[in-house]
Amino acid sequence: MKQHYVLPQPAYTHYVCYPEMLGHYSQFPQHAERRSEGDLNSYNLHMVYEGEGYVFQEGERITMKRGSGFLFPRGAYQQYGSDPGQPWDVRWVHFTTVMPLPMLEEADQSRGYFFTFDPAAGYEAVFEEMYLLSAAYETRSEPRLSTLLYEILVTLMQNSQPLTGSVPLEIRHSIRRAADMIHAQCERPWTLEAMARLAGYSSYHFLRLFRSIMGKTPNRYLSECRMARAKLLLAATELPVAQIALQSGFHQSSYFIKVFRQLESMPPNQYRRLFRS
Repeated sequence: MKQHYVLPQPAYTHYVCYPEMLGHYSQFPQHAERRSEGDLNSYNLHMVYEGEGYVFQEGERITMKRGSGFLFPRGAYQQYGSDPGQPWDVRWVHFTTVMPLPMLEEADQSRGYFFTFDPAAGYEAVFEEMYLLSAAYETRSEPRLSTLLYEILVTLMQNSQPLTGSVPLEIRHSIRRAADMIHAQCERPWTLEAMARLAGYSSYHFLRLFRSIMGKTPNRYLSECRMARAKLLLAATELPVAQIALQSGFHQSSYFIKVFRQLESMPPNQYRRLFRS
């Protein structure tokens, strides 16, 4: 199978990212490319779902199999291809972007970013919608195409790791599952030790991993979850402030009001009047 789509330049020129061409190759053993410096003036993302292939970087042959991928920056030398004996199932997109994502910056600096990802993370459904829109292209589809590409890039940035990375995907998933449980039960009197037990780590390792993966400490994340719930209850219910404080994990309403005022520059009742209107 060989799906291949080429899109015209968008009518609107200010998208933060936009696909130029994209496709899905499966059982296509002839798939191989070799581009000189400057040949391709767009980013080139490939994600492998089955089979095996390779990519060359600075003379080194890197194996690409299920759950691995590569991202070349604009103008980079590129050499890659499918193993003829085990043709890969690969989804790919060439795109332009003005987003300063760390993944893109890594590709720019090293002239190639090589990573692992979770094939079950939902990328396929996003690609499939992009293929449908591309096959029946209309100018009104441009915003959606840009949005879908953005979803792929940001999800990949959050859920992939370099081939030489030190935090395996399984650990990333365990930390994110713990974060989701903390968010869902933010009213509980969480301690660092209790949060760490959700992921099965010591407090020290949980703190280090959580900060690395989520970009903030567990306590900072918990506080943000509690404030988000409090804002929702203030705007969407008639509950007294004291009851909202309890349901948001603050066991003293006076402390809740103090923290709320510090973060929002207004007391809870003023926030309620502002956003209920």
